[in-house]
Amino acid sequence: MRNSCHLKHTQISNRLQTVILTRRQAQLLIPLGMGISLSLPGDQTLYAVLPTQASTVGISLSMVGVLLGINRVVRIPGNPVAGLLYDRLGRRRLFLLGLLLGALSTASYAVAGSSFGWLAGRLLWGIAWSLINVGGLTMVLDVTGDHDRGRVTGLYQLSYLLGLSFSPVLGGVLTDALGFRPALLVCAAITGAGFVVAFFTLPETRPIAPGGPATSAGSAHLRSSGVLWAAEPARIFRRGKTFVTTFRQTDRRLFPRGDLQVAVNYVYLMTFFAGNGVVMSTISLYLKQNFGNEVLLGSTAVGVASLGGMLLAMRSLIGMVAGPLSGYLSDRRGDRWPIVLGGIVIGMVGFGALVVGRSFWIVPVGVALIAISTGTLLTALAALVGDLAASDRQGRAIGNLATAGDVGSAAGPLLAYALLSLIDLRWVYLMCGLSFASSLLAVRYVASNRSASFR
Repeated sequence: MRNSCHLKHTQISNRLQTVILTRRQAQLLIPLGMGISLSLPGDQTLYAVLPTQASTVGISLSMVGVLLGINRVVRIPGNPVAGLLYDRLGRRRLFLLGLLLGALSTASYAVAGSSFGWLAGRLLWGIAWSLINVGGLTMVLDVTGDHDRGRVTGLYQLSYLLGLSFSPVLGGVLTDALGFRPALLVCAAITGAGFVVAFFTLPETRPIAPGGPATSAGSAHLRSSGVLWAAEPARIFRRGKTFVTTFRQTDRRLFPRGDLQVAVNYVYLMTFFAGNGVVMSTISLYLKQNFGNEVLLGSTAVGVASLGGMLLAMRSLIGMVAGPLSGYLSDRRGDRWPIVLGGIVIGMVGFGALVVGRSFWIVPVGVALIAISTGTLLTALAALVGDLAASDRQGRAIGNLATAGDVGSAAGPLLAYALLSLIDLRWVYLMCGLSFASSLLAVRYVASNRSASFR
């Protein structure tokens, strides 16, 4: 009888842990989520508004592409450095520094009097976001295990997407009401408020005794794929002679240097290139080119700045649902790859809608599908990296993943605006759909070989 009651209590406890946060997780996610969501208004205002305000601040349209991408360029080397610092110096202080630099960068946009001032502000934001993004995901890995990593990562991504949802709308509305530069000053104050909240409530989560694997046997089938950019050769060889032999025989044909590790980072790169790079930086321009300066919704004319912000907000709100849901499903299945494959297919369909659609109402459909894809992939891919990272290398692992995303995000605006003088924006979106198709082929190849060789 006693054993039966104990077993029932254990089962109830395990069920509760799958649907709610532990106390430690809640104490982290609340200030962490507020900090990251309130850090985004300045950056997102530029994406929503700057393409239509370029002449107002005295910069060219081609310079807009540079400004929207240059902050990501500095993050490419900055993310691994941030990860190394997080592993060596702890989490809290560096995350707070990132929030402070974020507020200063947004304030600098409001007073920038030349292209040099704009560039300096964007470079500062690049450093700030490396600290914020790498630190946030690293702290999430600190407080999660195999059974809940996808779900908790999804909840963290919800906070990030919440910031993406209200920030473009806020920036667009403030710009229409107050003007561009005053709107940026308000955004800087909002980021400063996030810093204050985090300063008083954010805990330190760095493991006391780092060095062990972050995962247990529960995700051995996930680790068997070896998908991690930063995994050392020694780590692969420790998996045993059978693994190495099978790896060499089946996978060197396309990935000659053990490049199965590259697959997850490649998908992450293409997700940020297409969704967070091209679409986020061009959707207002897409509306202006196809429907004019205003769009008539019923009997109300809505400016493209506000409408572009609304579409980006809708994209983020949908992602807020897709992220936690995909994380929960990947935890439940014990296999994240089917979720990744589904996210890629949905993104391809979304870009197809933007390419072929001629009515305004097809635009929200395409953006919504891309939102589902992005939210799904951000969570599932980050959780995959967490499954593979040792506790003393979590910062570096996330730094490498973030670098892959920033390569895509930097290339997206730069390539899109460079091509606008040669081809229509619809063709640029077609290129994005084809990019998603290439990542689908890569992941399908990895998944099929993993099923045949490692199980």
